[in-house]
Amino acid sequence: MSLLAASLPAEWQVRVWAMDGGPFEAYLRDAGIDVTVRQRHFRYDPLAAVALWSALRGWRPDVVHAWSWMSALAVAPMCRLVRVPLVDGMIRSGRVDSDHPRLKRLGMAMATLVVANTQAGLAAWGVSAAKGRVVYNGFDESRLGAVEPRQRPGDGRTTVIMTGRMTPVKHYEVVIEAARRLSRGSAGWRFVLVGDGPSRGHLQRLAGDLVDAGVVVFPEAGTEVLGLVRDADVGVLMTNPSLANEGFSNSIMEYMALGLPVVCGGGGGNPELVRHGVTGFIVPQADPAALADRLDYLRDHVDERRAMGAKGRERIFMELSVDVMVQRMLEVYREAALRVRPPAAV
Repeated sequence: MSLLAASLPAEWQVRVWAMDGGPFEAYLRDAGIDVTVRQRHFRYDPLAAVALWSALRGWRPDVVHAWSWMSALAVAPMCRLVRVPLVDGMIRSGRVDSDHPRLKRLGMAMATLVVANTQAGLAAWGVSAAKGRVVYNGFDESRLGAVEPRQRPGDGRTTVIMTGRMTPVKHYEVVIEAARRLSRGSAGWRFVLVGDGPSRGHLQRLAGDLVDAGVVVFPEAGTEVLGLVRDADVGVLMTNPSLANEGFSNSIMEYMALGLPVVCGGGGGNPELVRHGVTGFIVPQADPAALADRLDYLRDHVDERRAMGAKGRERIFMELSVDVMVQRMLEVYREAALRVRPPAAV
């Protein structure tokens, strides 16, 4: 949302209204965006919705884009009253989650259009083709400006990286098991597992023998991981299929932008982002043997590995740039506006 708001053309006046502050508030203000934060006193504070209605009546925007189910439900009645189109952008994963699904469906039903970052997300929620639109995430190319040239460790090992929050949703355990299998047959591997979260200690203990052997490392990455991604040979993302499916993964986009082939699980939106056999490989989500097999293949086929990375990087800059994302979202906004306020007959 923050990247989109800051990237819309100058002729679009952007205002952000939020029920809570957050890490991107300063980013938005620095980008010159008008930001209003109406802090809730408790989760279902009705006065927050009242304040939103008042702001909407005063602003009278051409379109409202809600990014959460709560804000969508809060703003929908006033949008209908004052005939302002509502775009619901709540769907950002490839699975129906267990957090208030009925309320989320109600918000989508009240919206003019529903936009998701994958077709898999629309399909999971059962959004019709008449109402659902897909706008893929865009990669912020400006982030690459601070990335220095590739720095190879110099020991000839093949480096595999996985980045993401260390929670049960991200299946780091599968990657650790693949590392264990591969290290039995060869010493030429390094697995870099990047992230923070409640599962980090558990994962470090699980991989303790591999850490001691120098096969697995858990670096402290901070907020920017591109420097670590730059030095890898293959990017991996595995997700626990019993808990979640990916939407349009930012981690995978980062791998591709830096020219890495990708090996990832086949759930959610991953097949829409990774072209199997072209920019990487899709494997079963919870299968360490299949993951190890594809990693072993990429190690032994260096030219193909590099070609896949180059194809992925090309796709990022040609098809998944911020400019492309903005133009597609503007098409959604214009369509929503025409549905609510059709042009006057000539």
